[in-house]
Amino acid sequence: MFKPLFITLAALVLSACASLSQYSISESELEKALYTQLEQQAPRFTQGLVETRIDDLNLTIGPDNRQVIRLDIRGETAINAIVARFPAMLDLQVEGRPVYDRQKNAIFIRELSLLNSKVNAFGYQGEVGAASAGMMQLVRAVLENQPVYRLDDGRYSWLSNVPVAMDIAPGRLVFSPRFND
Repeated sequence: MFKPLFITLAALVLSACASLSQYSISESELEKALYTQLEQQAPRFTQGLVETRIDDLNLTIGPDNRQVIRLDIRGETAINAIVARFPAMLDLQVEGRPVYDRQKNAIFIRELSLLNSKVNAFGYQGEVGAASAGMMQLVRAVLENQPVYRLDDGRYSWLSNVPVAMDIAPGRLVFSPRFND
C-alpha cells in the first residue's frame, strides 16, 4: 500500500530534480546578448575614415540539426571622405561552433566561417568576399575573443560548480550535469 505511494513520490522528486538540473538558452536570448555585444564593439572598429555598424542580426541555433550557430548579419561599412560618404551595405551569413568555457562561465562562438556575403555599393549588387572583410573582422573579434553570453544569473549558478555538458538542440543550447565525461 505504501510502496506505490513511495514510488510515485520518488518519481515526482526525481523529475523535479531533473528539470531543475537543466538549463537552456533560447535563440532570442542569445541573439539579444550578441547584438548588444556587436553594437558596443562597433565603435572600436570605426577608425579614421572607415565606419562599420550592424543594422540587423538573426541567429539560428542548430540549423539543419547541425552542431553550429548560424548568423545572418546586415550592416554597413562606409568610407567617410572629406567631401562625401561612400557606404557599402553588406549581408553576411556566418557559421561557428558554440563553446562553453566553464572557468569563465560563458559561451563563445569559435571556428567562424563565412558562408555567404553580398554587397550593395555604388550601384553594384552581388557577391564580393573582399568587401566584407571589415565586417568579418568585427564579428571575429567579438565572437572569438569575448563571450557572447555570460551565465552570471542565479538561475544557473550551479553550472560553474559541477561538470556540465552543452548540447545543441534546434533553437536552443541545453546545459546539463555530466559526471561521466
